[in-house]
Amino acid sequence: MVASAKETKTSRRAKDRLHHVHARAGIQQDGLRRALGPELRAIWGVADDAEPGRVREIVLLRLNRVLERFADPLMPEIVWTAYNLGVDPVNGGAGMVGRIRTMVGRGRVAVSERTCTRRFYDFLGTVKNSLDGFQEDLTGEDFRLASRWISGNVRPEREETDGGLRDPVPSVMRMFLDGTVWGPSDEAGAPVPARLGAHGDWLCVFTDERLLAEYRALTGAGWARIRPRTGREVVLAAARREVATGVLVNPRPSRGTGIHAALPLSPDSIARLAVRR
Repeated sequence: MVASAKETKTSRRAKDRLHHVHARAGIQQDGLRRALGPELRAIWGVADDAEPGRVREIVLLRLNRVLERFADPLMPEIVWTAYNLGVDPVNGGAGMVGRIRTMVGRGRVAVSERTCTRRFYDFLGTVKNSLDGFQEDLTGEDFRLASRWISGNVRPEREETDGGLRDPVPSVMRMFLDGTVWGPSDEAGAPVPARLGAHGDWLCVFTDERLLAEYRALTGAGWARIRPRTGREVVLAAARREVATGVLVNPRPSRGTGIHAALPLSPDSIARLAVRR
C-alpha cells in the first residue's frame, strides 16, 4: 500500500496538480510526469525516473480505481473523454472543455455540456478525496491491462475471466444494475413513470437517498411512496411496460432542466440491458 498525506500542505499541492492531468492532451500529453508534480507522484507511486508509458499507466489505473465507485452509467464516457482516452486523436489536444464539447456535439451522450462538466467535477472531487487515504498496490496484471488500453486508445471494461467471454455490460453499468436505487412507486409497489411529453415515459431513480430528498424538497414532487430496488429491477420494470420507457438516473432538482440534466438510459438501452441481464 502507498500511504498518502492527510490534509496538509503537501496533500493540498497534490490535489491542485490534478487539474493539470485533464489539461491539454490529458493523459496523452507530453511531460505528464512533470505535470503531476512531486507531491502527486509520491501519493500515486510514480517514480521520479519512470518512463512516460509507465506514468500514463499509473495515472489511468489510479483514475479507474476511483471511477469504479460510480454507478452513473454515463460517467465512463464523460471521464475518459475528459482525460483523452478513447478519443479521436484529431480532437485529443483540444483540452478537457473542447473534448467534452465535441462529445456532446456529436451526440455521444444525451445530456448537455454543462451537465457533463458538472459530472466530471463531481468525479474530480472524489479523486481529490482519495488522495487523503491509502492507494492500493498496482499489480503486474494491472499494468498489462493499462498498457493494452493506452496502446489501443480504448477504455477499461470488465475483463474476460476464467477463459470466458468478456461481460457485455461495462463494470460501471454492472454496479448500477446490482446496486440499490430509490424511486417513487404506486400502491402495488410498481415504479411510477414520469410522463415528459414529447420525450416519452421515464422512471426516475436515485443512487443516493440524499439526492432523492434534495430533489423532492426543491421540486415539490408529490411522491407518496418511495421504494428501494436494484437497478436491474428498475430496468426490467421499464422493459416490461407496454409503453416504451427509459430510466433517468439522478435527475437534477433545478426546475426546467428535466431530461437534459439527468443521466438517461433510453428505451433502446433498456431493451439491450434487459436481454443481457
